[in-house]
Amino acid sequence: MYKKCLVLDLDNTLWGGIVGEEGIDGIALGFRPPGSHFLAFQQAVLDLYNRGVILAINSKNNPKDALQVMREHPNMILKEQHFAAIHINWQKKDKNLREIAKKLNISTDSLVFLDDDPMNRSLVRATLPEVTTPDLPKNPEEYASFLLGLPYFASKAVTEEDKMRGNLYVTERLRKSAEETHKSKKEFLRHLSITVACGEDDASAVARLSQLSLKTNQFNTFKKPISEEKMRSYIGNPCYSVFHANARDKFGDYGIIGFALAQKKPKEWLLVSLLLSCRALGRGIEEAFVSYVAQKCKEDNNKTLRVLFKETEKNLPAEEFVNKYFNDKSRVLNKKLKKPDWIQYT
Repeated sequence: MYKKCLVLDLDNTLWGGIVGEEGIDGIALGFRPPGSHFLAFQQAVLDLYNRGVILAINSKNNPKDALQVMREHPNMILKEQHFAAIHINWQKKDKNLREIAKKLNISTDSLVFLDDDPMNRSLVRATLPEVTTPDLPKNPEEYASFLLGLPYFASKAVTEEDKMRGNLYVTERLRKSAEETHKSKKEFLRHLSITVACGEDDASAVARLSQLSLKTNQFNTFKKPISEEKMRSYIGNPCYSVFHANARDKFGDYGIIGFALAQKKPKEWLLVSLLLSCRALGRGIEEAFVSYVAQKCKEDNNKTLRVLFKETEKNLPAEEFVNKYFNDKSRVLNKKLKKPDWIQYT
């Protein structure tokens, strides 16, 4: 099973020794063994990050000591900006893992946890069996080859969003920090300077849109994976329109995060599929995207826009959106939906 996030301990995992006892100059992290083994391991982790794997830290440590290593040690390959979630504290490791999953808006079964301490691994296996917690080799020289041999991150990056994923979650951490400095949610959203670019029948987006149809669960009105071949056939069919949305803000590019498949019927357009990546939810991007599709529908002889909805165990956000903006029985778009004024089209 493919996993999304690699969660790492620090002492004797990313470097040799315990920084709280030996200090920044006493840990093993250099170009001679054993420090070179930890450098090789960090490089292997960085390779996964560059392939789209999300990184997080789960360490029992003094935050000041650990962060000093990340910020100041000359041989440290992995820096703060590579990690989407950093939990350095004295909590139990299983509690930190739950909080990491919640912060990243992913399930705990998407996590792989690497820790040199057998007791921590046993705790996590007992309390969070869905978290993949393999045994690290006893010899750090084997860490790098062990990591790259794990089957959980083997999928190839086929879209730009795959390659961007690690950075996308890091910029999301920056957004969360910025949100805490604003008095209201609306003030924060205005601060983000969100822009949304919508496109129609773009063959270059096929791989990403097919991927979204497969992976998106929370904001998905009708869960049905669509292959790349089928997506191309919809693009070439005049009875359908394939829409996508790309968003960005002051912190960075979200990539392609929205997909809508509209079937053009004589008296209406039917949204056979409407979905949005969970990382873009709650900022008005979904309203802006559907408003764009609705305008295109209106331009087609003033037709109405209706949505096909099927409830699943995970798509409550989609259900709430549909109930708010589409009439109860007919599922026809109502007049409540408008593009938020803090979002601009590009």
